[in-house]
Amino acid sequence: MKRSVKSVLLIIPFALAYFVARSLPVEPCDFLHEETYNEQGELDYCGPGDTGFVDLTIRKWPLTMSLRPLGDVILNEPCDFEINLKEFDGSPLSANEVALSHTEKIHLMAVDPSLEDYQHLHPIPDSLFDGIWRFTFTPKRTGEYKIFLDLIPIRSPRRVLLSGSFIVKGEDKNETKIVKGHVTHASTGDRNFTLEINQDDSSSDELILTLRARDSDGNPLNLRPVMGAHAHMVAFDWDRKGFAHLHPLELEGLFGPVTESTTNDLQFSFTSSQIDECRIWAQVLLEDDQRETFVPFSLNLSDRFYDTN
Repeated sequence: MKRSVKSVLLIIPFALAYFVARSLPVEPCDFLHEETYNEQGELDYCGPGDTGFVDLTIRKWPLTMSLRPLGDVILNEPCDFEINLKEFDGSPLSANEVALSHTEKIHLMAVDPSLEDYQHLHPIPDSLFDGIWRFTFTPKRTGEYKIFLDLIPIRSPRRVLLSGSFIVKGEDKNETKIVKGHVTHASTGDRNFTLEINQDDSSSDELILTLRARDSDGNPLNLRPVMGAHAHMVAFDWDRKGFAHLHPLELEGLFGPVTESTTNDLQFSFTSSQIDECRIWAQVLLEDDQRETFVPFSLNLSDRFYDTN
């Protein structure tokens, strides 16, 4: 009997936090609106979302996640994983309780210790067991990988961010490169990418990041929609305590995914006061490519200097 009372007392703070979060005022792009049903009749959400870095070592949500590989995790070999998601009361978080966010139920960001291997995946719900989600991952590095989940439960119009980890053993013949500092130019083949950083006029804490994509002749590249936007960015601190998941400002006021390609430069808002250094990965789908391109940048914001051009 005492054990049952103790269990109830432990649950109460999480339950209160959950209902308090639901009662808080939200910005328009943080809420699931009726007009965001997609063609399949499912709730869909598409907006810039939060712009700040979230430290998951100090910020918690009343959901739990357990992660386990279903086989040996071997370098350069695919491995199936299982995620078990539960709500604060221990009930499973099923697929029909998660809204589509940028065309997917769950966004999973995985990154290795060097921040050189970043992968963006989308777990699939198990067809038989509620709360069980599965994904396949092929590690390109060794060491402890961190994973971060980004999702929106339908019963609460706020993002939930969760984290976990797993170990990849073995000998990695690739030299681990940890490129800190300030690297705002990157190339993949004959495609060139630049990230310009400026301080927002209205806030000393907010940065405006401008992503430019050019071919070898300096012409703008055609950016096709990927997950309902023309690009996605994820910023990790070097200790991998958390992340920021960023979307173009062009999505402000838009409910529903973009469908047309663009050659425009893209701007992102980034609230970065919690970190001085980070690795930012931009994710784009170019021209007639079948697969997305991931472009790395490194920012040193300790001196708070920005591009002015």
